[in-house]
Amino acid sequence: MPGSGKTSVGKILAKYLGMDFCDVDKYIEKIAGKTIPEIFKEGEKHFRALERAAIEELSQETNAVIATGGGVVLFSQNMENLKRKGLVFFINRPIGDIVKDIDISNRPLLANDINRIYQLFRERYELYKKYSDFEIKSQNEIMDTVKKIIKVLEERNFL
Repeated sequence: MPGSGKTSVGKILAKYLGMDFCDVDKYIEKIAGKTIPEIFKEGEKHFRALERAAIEELSQETNAVIATGGGVVLFSQNMENLKRKGLVFFINRPIGDIVKDIDISNRPLLANDINRIYQLFRERYELYKKYSDFEIKSQNEIMDTVKKIIKVLEERNFL
């Protein structure tokens, strides 16, 4: 979900694990030479095509934490690519907390309508559950979320 903390958690987790950090949206902006809102002006379909190409390339990394956009689950190929060499975590943060904290000004899918996030949640929740290897219940503390992920990795002997 947008605003769940994927990027913040991913940066800290990557540093802790001694891995590279990749933010898919930032990667798309770099490759396209445009911001995400500028890309969305060309249509969501165009953005999703760029996102699929970015996921295909970034998922080849073996020593990286990858933070995706919330819509990555809309295409099964994205998830298959991500799962091929890695684990997928669903950071499940209460929607009320997301609504309270999120800045929608640079989030084209929310189109300056905070209520749209509830619709996205309803549309995507089951996909997040379906494609994730692990679900991490998250509150507002980023470090608690990072610690929960590390605990899962340790318990499953990934570390």
